[in-house]
Amino acid sequence: MKKAVVLLSLVSIVLICFQSCDKIESFIKNPFGSNSETEGVTTQEELDVPETMVIPRAEFVDPITAEPTDKDMSKSRPVAVVVKNDRTASPQFGLSDAAVLYEVSVEGGLTRFVAVYSDVTKVDKVGPVIDSRAFFYDIAANHNAIFVQAGTTATGNKTQVSRGITALDAIVGEMTPGFYRDQSLYASRGMENSILTDANGLKTRALQYGVQTTSDKKVIPYSTIDYLLNRDMSGGTYCTYLSIPFSTNMTVEYTYSTLTNKYSRNQYGEIHTDAKTNKQLSFSNLILIIADYSTIDLKTGEMGITSTGRGSGYYIYGGSKIMITWQRTDGANPIKLYEADGLTPLEISSGNTYIAIISPRLSGKIEFERTN
Repeated sequence: MKKAVVLLSLVSIVLICFQSCDKIESFIKNPFGSNSETEGVTTQEELDVPETMVIPRAEFVDPITAEPTDKDMSKSRPVAVVVKNDRTASPQFGLSDAAVLYEVSVEGGLTRFVAVYSDVTKVDKVGPVIDSRAFFYDIAANHNAIFVQAGTTATGNKTQVSRGITALDAIVGEMTPGFYRDQSLYASRGMENSILTDANGLKTRALQYGVQTTSDKKVIPYSTIDYLLNRDMSGGTYCTYLSIPFSTNMTVEYTYSTLTNKYSRNQYGEIHTDAKTNKQLSFSNLILIIADYSTIDLKTGEMGITSTGRGSGYYIYGGSKIMITWQRTDGANPIKLYEADGLTPLEISSGNTYIAIISPRLSGKIEFERTN
């Protein structure tokens, strides 16, 4: 009996559906009816839907990072700023605005930054600015950059003179224009950790000292791919973590995020932030250059780098690493980076870049994956 009732119910449902088909079809074809108010309505079938989405290209791109920018910087001359790095100097100001951040070893097992900016307008409130070393001018030569410092060594001064470099120096002449001493930093961190840059002042100071802030000469150690593309890392090996032991008391760590496609920085076992933004420093590209360090002044213990000749290193991007090589004829000319074959010029992803120069004695202690 139950089966019969169910069967009758099913037949009723089918009849109702057949009776409704004409109404449903009519509604689909003309959901608004046929009155004159809706006669001009365009149906979905009549709309032209593009098969592919065209992403508009940026009018301007940064000449170093290859990322979109809101101004034409094609003739801008980069600026290289020497920034102190130790526990007291951290967190620094303005490092996240740098197109390229170099980190090198100095005396006492510490490191120092040479932050390279694509345009002088980006060098606002950067620091603490500190004294340079002779080989820091080699780093600036990699980008034909204006050099910004707060003093230098005797060897550094000789290098400036021999190469005809006019640095914008915070302790030569008056500190202004171009620099100022932040009083809150002076009170909390001490005098040598208190000098910051002023972008408008640096432009004025450059004019006073005859330093060009524009240039048609574009220098860069590598090429950068289009910002809409990803750098192909096929053939590379897994690398989502990096530990660089610059000394027994100075280790830097980077951890890769698939969400941002960047490597975030820690130092001294803590998150390393930018004091301007309070955000952790992170980079699209990591480059390790292995080169010999040596003591070039026995009295002061000043360190130098043998940055001429050939050497090896690593390029790290997107969770992978590859071997690279480098070549340089002399310190006044830019270093050139190549693939492992030593012939194919290195091509990196768009975005900001971190470059560490590491002694061969420590290169064997670099960790490319977590050990605990």
